[in-house]
Parts: sequence; structure tokens; C-alpha cells
Amino acid sequence: MKTIKSIITAIALTAITLSLSAQEYKHPVKQAKKIHIKGVLGKIDVEGYNGDELIIRGNKLEKKPERARGLKPVYKSGIQDNTDIGLNVSEAGNMIVITGASKQSEDGEYLFRVPRDLAIAINYQSPFANDDISLSNIRGEVEMKTMNGDVYMEKITGPAVIHTMNGNIEATFTTVNQENPISITSMNGHLDITLPADTPADVKMSSMNGQVYTNFDMDFEKEKEDLKYVGGGRDVPGKINGGGVRIHLKSMNDNIYLRKNK
Repeated sequence: MKTIKSIITAIALTAITLSLSAQEYKHPVKQAKKIHIKGVLGKIDVEGYNGDELIIRGNKLEKKPERARGLKPVYKSGIQDNTDIGLNVSEAGNMIVITGASKQSEDGEYLFRVPRDLAIAINYQSPFANDDISLSNIRGEVEMKTMNGDVYMEKITGPAVIHTMNGNIEATFTTVNQENPISITSMNGHLDITLPADTPADVKMSSMNGQVYTNFDMDFEKEKEDLKYVGGGRDVPGKINGGGVRIHLKSMNDNIYLRKNK
């Protein structure tokens, strides 16, 4: 099984590989507060850094056929590649939108380097999108929806709203933003979440067909009624470090692991 450490190492190797053999696209980040990635079916790695540009590295495009000289490829819904790496980058209000714009985006590898304080949204819900998603060093809000493939996140702070249908979700938080709740759910995969040991939170965990494991000292809410619940999928509510931000962890068919970072 892959680990967050191995995935982050893979991001570094991808960056080295792409820096040697890929094309690069840069886009200035001025008023934008959020980056939305959608319609990209290939591999997605997102890395935050201290800068003011969106930098995208992707595989070199295949050479166009001779008959296409002077013509531009048109993708689904008429989207055109304006980056020369198979993507379309546009701005809408305070958001930069990145959309797959050629066949290359279906099976390519992309490294997105973004200012680390921006919010990130990724829509990877196509049944044809089967690669894993890796994200690291982000201090802004993270939203993600996927169908297949695993999600690996390291050095994030939240808030985070992550949902996948068939993949595992593993995340390590450096700190936990107390302003907005965190929701992490998977239908058929496990959750393995690591928080700083001193994180104050109200945690609710639920698994229909799996177990819940933690090494946090939790204060569990007592039954308010004499009747006992019979059945699976019940939420297990508790407080860590006196309570704080709401954290909801749910897996329908696998285990949940909530760890404290030593």
C-alpha cells in the first residue's frame, strides 16, 4: 500500500522528471483567491509554494499531423488548449479555472505549483479518471470530489471537504483551521487522518461495515436515552482536547484511522 511519504517522494520525482522533459505554463495570480481544476483525467499533483504565479508542468504534446498545420485542436464542448500542454486556463471573478482541453489531458501527468494560501478545488469525478491525486503544502481551503483513485494530502491546514467513491483518503494536517468544519468521506475506501496532538475538535466518525481506530484521548458523548441503537453506520461523536472545530469522518465499507501527530 502506498504511504503519504512515498506519494510526496513521487511528487518530487515527478517534478524532476517534468522539469527535464516537459513543457511549462505560467499564469500570474493577481486577484484570484481560488484555483479550480476540472475535466483533467490524467495524473494530478498539487504543490503549494511561496510565490505569486500558477506554474503548470505537463508532458510535451504529441507532434501535430502535417495536415493540422495552422489549426488548433478543439476538445469537448469546444474548449481550446491555450497553454500548449493540453489545458485551458481562464479566469472567472476571483477564480482561476483549469480545464482539460485535449486528449493529452486524459492520460498525461501534471504538476500544479500554486501559491500556498489559495483555495483549491478539484473535480475528478469522471469514471475514466483513475489516477491518484496528491496535494501538499496548502494552507487554503481544499475541496475535492473523485470517483476512483486514492487521495493523498500532506502539510494541509483545512478547512477541507473531500469525498471519493472508490478510493482511500490519507491526510496529514500541520495545524487545523478552527474557522470552518472539515468533512472527509469515502464510500468504499479507508480514511487515515493525522492531526496535531493538541488539536481541539468535535469529532464525529462513522463506518457502516468497518471499524474506527484512534490513539487520541476522546470524551465520548453519553447516551441521552435508555434505548440502545441496533444497526450499523451510527455516528460516534466525541471531543478531543476539550472540543473545537467540527470534524466529520465517514467511510461506508472500510476502516477509519484517526491518529495524533507526535
